[in-house]
Amino acid sequence: MTKRERLPRSEAELEELATYYGETDTAEEMDRDGVWVEPPMVTTSLRLPKPLMDAIRAKAGEQHIRHTALMRDILTAWFSSDQTQPSEIIDRLERIERLISEDRKAG
Repeated sequence: MTKRERLPRSEAELEELATYYGETDTAEEMDRDGVWVEPPMVTTSLRLPKPLMDAIRAKAGEQHIRHTALMRDILTAWFSSDQTQPSEIIDRLERIERLISEDRKAG
């Protein structure tokens, strides 16, 4: 997921980061996990209704991230979650209803 950072950074925060990285050896962190390679990004064009785009931009603004990062987060969460299809839910519901009906007839 995208790291949520408030941009631009304050001068005090930049000084704090400069001090930290000026005094801290991060070589061990780099070696510990191996090579850090981000997956390649591709550019895409997406036509959305204006009210939807406005809502995405507003939500991204609340989280202090860019709207593209928010959309990437949403898509990543969607594809990494259990994507039960509506037809599967209907099938499950029909099986449950059938079992309840059979149980009532038997009881």
